[in-house]
Amino acid sequence: MKRNSQEANPHKGHRENVRRRFMTGGLEVFAPHEILELILFFAIPQKDTNPLAHRLIDTFGSLPRVLSASVEELKAVEGVGERVAVLLTLVFQVGRWTRLRRIEESVSDFRSPEVLGAYFREIFAGQEKEAVYEMCLNARGNIIVCPRMSNGNVLSVSLDVRAMVEKAILSNCASVVIAHNHPGGDSHPSREDYDATRLIKAAFSDVNIRLLDHIIVGEDDFVSLREIGFLD
Repeated sequence: MKRNSQEANPHKGHRENVRRRFMTGGLEVFAPHEILELILFFAIPQKDTNPLAHRLIDTFGSLPRVLSASVEELKAVEGVGERVAVLLTLVFQVGRWTRLRRIEESVSDFRSPEVLGAYFREIFAGQEKEAVYEMCLNARGNIIVCPRMSNGNVLSVSLDVRAMVEKAILSNCASVVIAHNHPGGDSHPSREDYDATRLIKAAFSDVNIRLLDHIIVGEDDFVSLREIGFLD
């Protein structure tokens, strides 16, 4: 006697109920582990994803930390393969990409410290390792490119400013903004931050490109070196 589809897959009814709850009520009616469970449906067919959802949150401490973890960090968790790790990082990065594009569409000039701070706080949200970005702006203050230049602290990056200068020259920009983060700490500039800024500013001055600002993003706020008078 043939079993029906629900008997063959005992989790099918549960998955349909979860999807129905999402379609009618959105994520507001979901607990964090249920949101993660729903995402995992799309990477793990015909299997109970609830235990893995709990394991991931227990490992990283919260759903935002799960989604912002790297592929390598996720794959270190029991039960997480490459398919699951890529999906989770994709969800986070698509969300951030969308928010950044919305900022770019709504702002015509990125030269103010307030706009730059809001933009880079979004970029660094969830990042637990230091990184440095270089934003190249045209004469109207529009973003041309804003690549991640390196992982690591700003001083180590500044020791090889050639790549930063080359990126600025190739973009044909009028000015540059450097940004880096202090994960888990405050945004107060260190002595190394000031030293690196002087070095980077001098390198750009040699090719007639202005270092407009250096934004430092902490856990809860940011500092603009231009706003505090260091770059004036």
